[in-house]
Order: sequence, then C-alpha cells, then structure tokens
Amino acid sequence: MELSIADIKQKVGAAYDFDVEEKVEGLEFKGERIDFVAPVRVNGRVENLGKKLFGVTGVIHAVIEDQCYRCLTKTRVDLKIDFNFKFSESPEKHKDEEDEVFPIEEDVIKLDTPVINEIILNLPSKVLCSPDCRGFCPYCGVDLNSGECRCKGTKVDPRLRVLEKLLDTNND
Repeated sequence: MELSIADIKQKVGAAYDFDVEEKVEGLEFKGERIDFVAPVRVNGRVENLGKKLFGVTGVIHAVIEDQCYRCLTKTRVDLKIDFNFKFSESPEKHKDEEDEVFPIEEDVIKLDTPVINEIILNLPSKVLCSPDCRGFCPYCGVDLNSGECRCKGTKVDPRLRVLEKLLDTNND
C-alpha cells in the first residue's frame, strides 16, 4: 500500500483522498495464525501538515478468520479501525512528538507496516462465534451449542467432593 506525496509536497495544507486495497497474507501473532478472508481496504486522506510532516487519517477495513474462544469453530471477524499516522522524510526530527512518525522514502508513503500494526493492536482479545456461545461441557466435551450433554451424575468440583459426605443421608 503506497501513496505518493509528489503532488502535495510543496504546498502546506495540500491534501488528497485515497482508497487502496491489498491482499495480505496471514500473520503469526502470539503463536496463532491470523488469516485474512478478504483484501485489506484502507481509505482516508493524506495532508501536508508543514515542517516536512504529512498526516494520513482514515479507516482500515479488514476481515479475519479466527477460532471461537469457547467452541473452536471458525469465525469471521469484521474489523473497522480508525487511524491517524504521521510520516516525514526525516522522522528523527520529530522524536519529541507523542505520536510515532514513520519514514517517507522517495516521495512515497508506505502504509503496510503501520496498517498491520494497527490491525494487530485492535484484534479482539477473545473471538466469539456469537455472544451467547455456550462452548464445550467441561466434563464430557460435548459442544453445548449443538445440544445438551449426557453427563451422568451431578457435576461437582473435585475439590469440594469431600463435602458430599455431609449431604449423604445414608451415612449416619
């Protein structure tokens, strides 16, 4: 994903809108693979902010496929992420600013790295196939979304099994 600044480089306040789309291969993150179902689409605006600084604002649209945290079914996640990046031909001059400033190479802004970073930062911590996903039975492993389990007996935490003796009426 590349944007040219050649047309706006000489005039402070000059800007243009853009809409780019690029297929992104899967990523490895925290030992898991993140697969992109569709090309990542980025649209927004590039503006010459002056002092050889350029601002890029807009929205990232990405669709990933991941496993549900509770039942492990494949689940699509639609991401819509607002962003605000800054670029400069000499980013070291802007180290005092609170925002990170990315480098510009030969009048070209490369969005790949900041866009992927923004997607990773905005991934949901736990993907669910639906808000009411019931997951698996902790005793027999049946998918509770498909039906009820057929576990026999009562489900008691093994650490509390000793207390069953207090409720046992046969034991005098």
